[in-house]
Amino acid sequence: MGRVSEFWHTTLSTIRRGDPDWQAIASYEGPIRRYLARRYGRLGLNERDDLLQEILLAMRERVIPRYDAGVGPFRSFLSTAIRNAVIDHYRRTRPTLDVDLEAHRLEAPDPDEAQTIDLEARLLRAVRGVHDRYARGPDADLSQVYVLSGALVDRLSNKEIANREGLSVDQVKRKLQHTRGEILTLLFQDLLPGSNKSEVTRCADLARSCLRTPRKEARLLEDEPQAEVVAAFTRAVREAPRVLKAEGSSDALDLMAGMHSIFQ
Repeated sequence: MGRVSEFWHTTLSTIRRGDPDWQAIASYEGPIRRYLARRYGRLGLNERDDLLQEILLAMRERVIPRYDAGVGPFRSFLSTAIRNAVIDHYRRTRPTLDVDLEAHRLEAPDPDEAQTIDLEARLLRAVRGVHDRYARGPDADLSQVYVLSGALVDRLSNKEIANREGLSVDQVKRKLQHTRGEILTLLFQDLLPGSNKSEVTRCADLARSCLRTPRKEARLLEDEPQAEVVAAFTRAVREAPRVLKAEGSSDALDLMAGMHSIFQ
């Protein structure tokens, strides 16, 4: 049995919050917290926590209500929100600091960092959505929950999950394939608001094929109406390990392992 991942355990057991505006950004809490620890590690933990709350509040009050998918990728709005909150925080807590002179240390996340923060948050939201669907309600199926948790939380092999849950290896493979497909579908529902089900499913299938056979990506996306969205997603998935390896935290390693399990 692999090491139990506290990162994914926390993700899968997150309690939903009632505020719809908060739900839209709740998944960004962990990714932004880890980004602040990496970029602003010289700040104390309490100060970073205060800064995190300021960023999330700014996202809830200003970014989410004004965001228009037709204007640009959400990560651009995310980067601006983080940078503005950091500068405001420094101006308020360090009034003698010349913010202009310190601009090089107060930069927004670079494009790859912002892309990874956004991907991580959307992935956590999708995983939680699939988990919650099968954990309760009319579609409840605890065997799907236990198989997903076995792969993400306990890092078990298909054979180990099968032995633990009294299933065949083929049954575990089918259940994991199904939940991976649902996670990808929820991701693209998030990325393509307002799109119909067939378009979302098509993009999820294309993304899966591109990740499995990257050399065929250009041909697979040729003449596809949402080629740009799918290509941006697959690029984010491929770039994330580089960003996360630079961080080197246990959470980052858990996230990489989980992404591999979902997108393999």
